[in-house]
Formats: sequence, structure tokens, C-alpha cells
Amino acid sequence: MLPAARQSGPGRLSTTDKLFAGLRLIVLLACAAWLLLAPRLAHRAELLGVFFVFVIYTLFIYGLIFLTRWPIDRIYLAASVLDLVYLLGMVRWSGGVNSVFLLGFYLLAGLHSFYFGRRVGLTIATAAAVLLAWGPLNRFQAEPWPDSVLRLGFLYLTAWSIGLLADREKETTRQAEELVAQLQNATRILEHAQKMALIGRLTAGIAHEINNPATVVLTRVERMLLEAEEKAYSNALRKDLETLRKHASRVAEVVQKMLTYSRADSSGFVPLDINEVIEQSIPMVEHRLETRGLTLNLNLLRRLPRIYGSAERLEEVFVNLISNAIDASPPAGQIYIVSTISGGQEKEVQVFVSDAGAGIPPENLDRIFEPFFTTKPPGQGTGLGLYVTYQILKDHRASIAVDSQPGKGATVSLGFPLLRDALSPASPAGKEHLEGSL
Repeated sequence: MLPAARQSGPGRLSTTDKLFAGLRLIVLLACAAWLLLAPRLAHRAELLGVFFVFVIYTLFIYGLIFLTRWPIDRIYLAASVLDLVYLLGMVRWSGGVNSVFLLGFYLLAGLHSFYFGRRVGLTIATAAAVLLAWGPLNRFQAEPWPDSVLRLGFLYLTAWSIGLLADREKETTRQAEELVAQLQNATRILEHAQKMALIGRLTAGIAHEINNPATVVLTRVERMLLEAEEKAYSNALRKDLETLRKHASRVAEVVQKMLTYSRADSSGFVPLDINEVIEQSIPMVEHRLETRGLTLNLNLLRRLPRIYGSAERLEEVFVNLISNAIDASPPAGQIYIVSTISGGQEKEVQVFVSDAGAGIPPENLDRIFEPFFTTKPPGQGTGLGLYVTYQILKDHRASIAVDSQPGKGATVSLGFPLLRDALSPASPAGKEHLEGSL
């Protein structure tokens, strides 16, 4: 069944709905022409009355469609009952068993099979068969039984075959829409990767340009601070110099992070147990958990396959992710970390970090890995945490994805290749490992 439209006005009509409206208009005009041109109609008054009712309820149907938000498919289902009654009246007053309007039952069954599918189409065909066998019409008593069986067979075959074609067309459309969605997602991921690579090169260049003057400033400030202490300068001056040193150190730290994580580096990689890395990172954030009254729940699958990486750098990943979860969680909330191994042939070690915070707005999901992007208040974040995390995981050939809905928290999913895959001769880390062992 087609999805019900909820908006009001002519714009709610789909292409199929417009086709339905066009066919109804054609039927209306054809019936009007037949009534005007057909000679010697014995029951012209009755036929005109039936036709007038058809015009009235057609206007009523499209009034409901245009002026209300009722689902269109339900309106059409109700109209199908009226259409059957209309056909019954036209057949009865235009020749009975010999009426040309008997063909309308075939059209009605076929159209509803196309719109709703085989089930509704066969239901309409059954209703038409009952009407054709009704006493005042009883088409089947006026002809040999083989002809009646064949006529019924064509009625059901029309409904079934058109419904089958419609169902297949809908399935093909659904598959095409899925492929388009997958292509759009792959294109978005590729564009994001290209943008991140460009940003990485840009930030590396900027960091190199900033690093030297920042080092000079920090060195000179420290010398001035030593001189101020030796010569007993005023406390206000020494306080200002301390502030300058603090912020110069922060600039140097940010620049160093940009230099470190703007390039791939697999030096110092060793086989690791990811559970041990997670557990070693927790003490670095325990005080923040206690301050906020948060509970960190660990559900770590033991005896996981080892991965290949740097424990120190991966600890920074988990510190960043847990810190973000702490910032997002309400007081006395829950944070969960789960480790497991994926199923299927392409196995990998998976880690999930979840919180029950405010979530991430959809418009920010594509930007959270950009350097210097942050939703935190000024002075509470540099916007480099997730960017650094992304670069570290990229060096480890690991994947990261964020699933979040506003008001429902966020879940960060990490996927690490197994040790045997990371050390395969085809991988960069595997080549480096093999070369180092020669």
C-alpha cells in the first residue's frame, strides 16, 4: 500500500494519485458523452440520476483530499465501495447482463490492484463477481457456464497480474532508493575523508608556521618571569607574566597536537589487548566522574583477539571519548563502555562508548571531527579532542562512527582490525613490521 499523505492541498497528490484523478475525469467525461449521444435509452432518467451521484461523490472525494489531511489511501478505499455501487447502477439501467459498463468492473479491479496491491485488487474482483451473480443482474445465467467461468477467470487474472506487476515495481523502486541512499552515504563519507585530509595538511602547515614564534614567546616569558622573581618585581607584574606563560604553554600544546596528529605514524605499535588500554585510561578521568556523580559501567568481553597499535595514543582516544561523555551526561548519570568482537567473515574488535546526555543535533554530526569545532562554551574546549581521536584511529586503520539523536544521548562505535589483519603484508603497518624484523 502506498504511504498515506499527511499534508493538505493539491501538492499532496503523488504521480499515481494524479493518474487516478485523470482516469476518473476520463470516466466522468466518457459517461457524460455516452448519456448525451446514446439513442433510445429506456432508463435515461435513472442513468442521469446515477451519473449525478457519481459526479457529487467524486467532488466530495477530492474535496476531502485537498481540504483535509486524511490519508489518501483510506479515502480511495472508501471510494471503491461507492464506485462498485455506481457501476452496479449503470449496469442495471443500461441493459443489465448486456451492458457495456460490465467492463468497468475489470477496470476497477485492475486499478486498485495497481494502487494497493494484489490483496485489495482480488477483494474488489470478488465483490464484482458477487454483484455479477446478483439476482437482478445475474450475468452468469444469461450465458453458458464455460463463458461465465472464463469471464470470472479474466476478472481475477486482471486483478492478480496487475497487482503482481505493481508489487514488483514497488520493490524495484524500494531497492533503487536504497542504492541511491547507500551511494549518497558513500559519497558523503568520501567527501568527508577528502575534507579531513585537506584540513590535516592545512593544519600541519599552519602549525609549523605558529610553532617557532610560539616557542620564542614562551621562552622569553619564562626568562622574564625568572628575572621578575630575582629582582623582586611587583606581584601584579609577576601575575601577568604567569598568565602569559599559561596561555603560551596552551598555544604550544595545541600546536604540538596539530603537528603530531596531522600525519600518519605507526611507530611504537605493538600487539595490544584493547581491554587493558580501556582500563588504563580510566584513572585519568576518575576524578571527573566522581565530581559529577557519574557511574562508569564496563562490559568488556574477555579474551578478545589482540589488535596492533600504540597504548599511549589509544589511551588518549578513550580519555577524549569518556571526557566528552562526562560533559554530555546529566549529574548522577550512567556511562557505558562495551567491548566485543563483530560477527561475520570480516571480524574486528569493537568498542562502544555511550552516554544518556542531550545528544548531538543532526546538523552537527558531520562536523564533530573537524578541528576546532566545538559546542562547548568559550574556554571549556579547544575543539581538537575528536579531531585528534579521528587522526589516531586513522593511523590504527580503525573506524569510528557516532549515532546520536537529540535528547537520547550518543553512542560512539570504534572498530579495530584484528592483529593478523593489521600485520598482513598488504597493510602499511604489516610492511613496516616485516621490514623492522629483517
